[in-house]
Amino acid sequence: MNFKVLPETFDKEDFLHNYWQKKPLLIRANGKTFVDPVEPDELAGFACEDFIESRLIQSHPANGSRQWTLRNGPFTEQDFGRLPETHWSLLIQAVDQWHEGVREMLDDFRFIPSWRIDDVMISYATDGGGVGPHFDYYDVFLIQGLGKKRWRLGGHVDSNSALIPDTPLRLLAEFKTEEDWIVEPGDILYLPPNLAHYGTAIGDSITYSIGFRTPSIAGIIDDLSSEIMQELREDQRYVDTAPRIPARTGEIDARVADQLIDLLQERLLNPSKVSRWFGRYMTTPKYPDLVPVADNQLDPDALRQALTEGLQLVKNPSSRFAFTEHSPSDAELYVDGHAIACPASLTDLLPRLCETGTDGIPLTAVCDSLLHAGDDGAALLARLYNQGSLLPDLDDEDDE
Repeated sequence: MNFKVLPETFDKEDFLHNYWQKKPLLIRANGKTFVDPVEPDELAGFACEDFIESRLIQSHPANGSRQWTLRNGPFTEQDFGRLPETHWSLLIQAVDQWHEGVREMLDDFRFIPSWRIDDVMISYATDGGGVGPHFDYYDVFLIQGLGKKRWRLGGHVDSNSALIPDTPLRLLAEFKTEEDWIVEPGDILYLPPNLAHYGTAIGDSITYSIGFRTPSIAGIIDDLSSEIMQELREDQRYVDTAPRIPARTGEIDARVADQLIDLLQERLLNPSKVSRWFGRYMTTPKYPDLVPVADNQLDPDALRQALTEGLQLVKNPSSRFAFTEHSPSDAELYVDGHAIACPASLTDLLPRLCETGTDGIPLTAVCDSLLHAGDDGAALLARLYNQGSLLPDLDDEDDE
């Protein structure tokens, strides 16, 4: 089943121009039937696995207000059996990495660069359940599945906004409703970053949250500078480029700041270095342990032979692919935090490699094209296979 979620009338260009990172948008299903790709029992099963990130949030009415508690998984059947009938929410992170149907939901959102997509978090909430009034630093599409949910939206907030003390949850101390919507199965609510919102389940409810990576400026500077630091030598120093007798010996004049800016631009803002770093940074897996190197390492000839004999490869669901084309003869492929320089013979194939197979379909045509590109293509496939970014198609093996 193909889990398409956006209505056919959705205008992507209008959305990007008028709403993306600007203001919220409620996209009604308008009668389109929505079928949940997962059931509540499946989500509970995911939450019992120690390798899947899960959280359980309960809200407790008290003294006319509401208090929230947080527990982190994994959970047990006994944990769920002790829960009350209402006012709790189970959150499962990155379900797209474990469930093909959930992963297919991402296909509708490829009009946003794929390297921006973070994951699909799913929340199952009982009546009155929710995570409290909060905001996110990233864009999110909230797709309503089972049941209904009430979404109240507030104004724009930021890191200076007051939070409720003594709770691990980042909940807003003040929340003023500016918009109030009830969503039903198939409805989609888009929220830009830093917008206060408060969702409450009406009966049992499932919400699919498609979040996008928005690295902080602090994180960008920290990670980029750390990488560049590894290339710098102790003998590279600040120098006086045009020394002269100072009018006031204690003054650090504007020329010094200009020299420092030139120095930093030369070291930090080299376009090729920044591009390479960003490609590696944005393709680093959310959970690196899920992209282990292959147990059976294959050289290019061995992998070519295996593909000729019927081996089919698929992308690791946890892997991230992107590329940069500096020129028709100079391109780099970024996969799972690795930067791979690609010769001119492969440049035209990189878009297909990055865009194909996101839904678990074998990369047969792309692999054939890479093999026809000669030794460079076979070497690239072998590298991706050996580092765990490409996997054997187990469904194909089962069919045999």
